[in-house]
Amino acid sequence: MKKLMTLIMASMIAVSFAACAPMKADEQVRVKCPACGYEFEAPRHHN
Repeated sequence: MKKLMTLIMASMIAVSFAACAPMKADEQVRVKCPACGYEFEAPRHHN
């Protein structure tokens, strides 16, 4: 049981790091307004 919990925790950490990975330069972020449904491309921030 301890090995299973360790495997689950390790996979959750790996998924969380993958979610924080930077996007490719040519990818655009599409945002949809929840109130009106209008979709637009979000401006990109350059650090």
